[in-house]
Amino acid sequence: MGETDMNILETSKILSDGNALKIIAATQRRPCTAQELSNDLGTPLAGTYKKIKELELSGLIAPLDRKLTSYGKRVTRYTSLVRGFYVEFYNNELRVTLEMDRSDGPIRLSWNPLLSS
Repeated sequence: MGETDMNILETSKILSDGNALKIIAATQRRPCTAQELSNDLGTPLAGTYKKIKELELSGLIAPLDRKLTSYGKRVTRYTSLVRGFYVEFYNNELRVTLEMDRSDGPIRLSWNPLLSS
C-alpha cells in the first residue's frame, strides 16, 4: 500500500481515536487476540472486534497468525504495522507522520490533515 492507496483523511480520523491508538500500541508491544485486547483495555469484545476490523481495513494492523486456545478454538493474533506516529505543529503548519512496516520494507508517510480531502 502506497500513500495513494491510503485514505489520508480516514487514517487521520482513526489515529485520533483513543481506543484505536490503544490497540495499535498494544499490538506493537506483542501480538494480541481480540479477547486479550478487550481484557487488557477494558473494552467490550464486540467493540474491540469492530475497531480491529477498522484498523485492519486501514492497513494499520494485520493478522499475524492463528493460535489454538486451551478450549480448542482457533483465534487470530494481530500485530501493529505502525512503528511510529508523530504529530508536529511548526510555523502554523500541522504535519502528521506515520512510519509503518510493510512487506516490501518500511515506509514513511507525511501529510497535513487540515489540507486532506
